[in-house]
Amino acid sequence: MDEMPPEMEMHPEHGPHGGELIELGKEAYHIEFVHSDAGVTMYTLDGTATEPVSIPAETLTVSLKLEGKVKSFDLAAVASPAEESGKASAFASADPDLSDWMDRGAEGVIVVNIDGKSFTGNLSHDHGHEGHDHDEHDH
Repeated sequence: MDEMPPEMEMHPEHGPHGGELIELGKEAYHIEFVHSDAGVTMYTLDGTATEPVSIPAETLTVSLKLEGKVKSFDLAAVASPAEESGKASAFASADPDLSDWMDRGAEGVIVVNIDGKSFTGNLSHDHGHEGHDHDEHDH
């Protein structure tokens, strides 16, 4: 067989903004997680992880756990002229605590409502950060 059937197509390894992909549902949607010096941005994407999906939300909330502590962080919707008023596909936070927690290996979940359905995605530390020691983990 030369071509994979459509249902077997793989999504890209990284999102359109170069970020880590987080699966929502059985690849019904994705969150692209981008962590930079400016903060954290999350993008809601379709099942192929290539196209933005605008949702009617003012914030996305991430619940993280680090060293036995649990904390929630809100990422505010980033308005785009290309999107319908009241909807967004990008959510950002410049909270230094969120960046610090991610730098230190926090893990957690994000819950997103899309088209009336609730999806939960698992957020784990990014293996791309400098100074990360892979010997610490059983990969």
